[in-house]
Amino acid sequence: MQRSRPLASLCVLLVPAISLCQAPAPSSAPVYVTVAFNAAVLQTAEAQHSFGDLQTKFAPRQTHLQQLDAQVESLKKQINDSAASQSDADKSAKLHTLDTEERQLQREADDFKADTESASQQAFQAVAQKLYAFLQDYAKQHAYTLVIDRGSDAAPVVWYSSSDADITAQLIKAYDLKASATPPSAHTNTTPHLPSAPAPH
Repeated sequence: MQRSRPLASLCVLLVPAISLCQAPAPSSAPVYVTVAFNAAVLQTAEAQHSFGDLQTKFAPRQTHLQQLDAQVESLKKQINDSAASQSDADKSAKLHTLDTEERQLQREADDFKADTESASQQAFQAVAQKLYAFLQDYAKQHAYTLVIDRGSDAAPVVWYSSSDADITAQLIKAYDLKASATPPSAHTNTTPHLPSAPAPH
């Protein structure tokens, strides 16, 4: 009986040790985060610089349109103010001039809108492609399980998420830091389609 006690004690010590060895390692909980992707693109320093360049580029055309619009309004006022005193021939000539200028204004305004929207969309997509690629590495580095685009306040995709889950500000800051330290180079489009958003005018 006395010889069995050490053996029994040894078994008591071994059982917890064996149990610890066989216990599965605790798995890490999944990490879900959200990001306002379009807003993040527009708030990057790179995008703001690009849109600033576009405003400078299109400023002369915008000024020209404003001047042309002022001419049209001035001609309308002349026609209305002198309607009683001018001859039919003069009135007809001024109406013809007004129609010509209004057509020119409409045509140039349509061209201006199309050109600015196209240029803005190209600038947006150029940054969006790079931010999308950066987001892939950023998510892996932070061990995120899933990154969900939460959309905008006007058109939400995610109806609720904790403020702690939103990485938009951190993503913008990290991207700007990398962009400022990286010389300009050619980037490959890593995705065939990216969400688009109207750029600010």
